[in-house]
Amino acid sequence: MRVHGYRVTTGDDRHHHTFGSDSWKTPICPNCGTNVHFIFNFELNDNKLSTLSNDQLDSIPMVSCLNCSSYWSTQVFKIEPRTREIIILKQNDKDNWLSDEEDRLPYPLPFTKVKLEELYETDTPTGEWDSDKAFEDFGSEYICRILGEPLFATEPIQKKCYSCNEDIEYIATICSEDFDSEGLVHEGFSFNFGESFLYFYFCKFCSLLQTEMQST
Repeated sequence: MRVHGYRVTTGDDRHHHTFGSDSWKTPICPNCGTNVHFIFNFELNDNKLSTLSNDQLDSIPMVSCLNCSSYWSTQVFKIEPRTREIIILKQNDKDNWLSDEEDRLPYPLPFTKVKLEELYETDTPTGEWDSDKAFEDFGSEYICRILGEPLFATEPIQKKCYSCNEDIEYIATICSEDFDSEGLVHEGFSFNFGESFLYFYFCKFCSLLQTEMQST
C-alpha cells in the first residue's frame, strides 16, 4: 500500500504538530555538553500518521544535536512517553567536531505550530531532472518531509532496529534552510546545520528513534 508523504510547513491544522520548544526532556550531548535539540513533534492522533501509531506513544519527537558532529553517525534514542524524556542509547561520535559559537542553533529552538501538506508531484522524482527539482525545493520551500518515499541524497538507507533487529519505518527527513529562504519555520530565525540531510526512522514495537545522515 502506497503511503502518502507530506511537506511540513508553518500553520495550524487542528493537530498539535510543532517545531521547537522544550516540551520533551532531551539528554545532554556527550560531545558538546549541550542539550540535544528537540526539533519536531508529531501528534499521532492525526490520521495522516496512522501507520506510525502504537499503544505507547501519543506523539513522536524528532531529536538530534545539531551543533556538533554527533549527528554525522547513526544515533539511537529511546522515547519514554510517561516522563516525556529522550534517552541516548547509541551515539558514536569519533570526530568530536563542534560548530563555531556564532553558528550554533539555540536550545530550545523557537516554538512554531506546523502542519502537514501533501507532497507535490515534483517532490517524488522519477528521473534525474525531477530529482534536481525536488532537491531545489527542499530547503527553499520547506525543511521537513514526513512519510512517503524518502528523497535520498546518495544511496538508499536500509535500517534495522537497534533493539529487536527488525526492519524499522522511515519517518521523516530534515534539511537546513537555504540562506535566501530563512524564516521557513520561524520568522526572523535561521535554521541551518550544514549541507546535510538527516533521516529519521522509528521502531513502533520498541519506541526507538534512529537517525542517519547523508550530505550533498
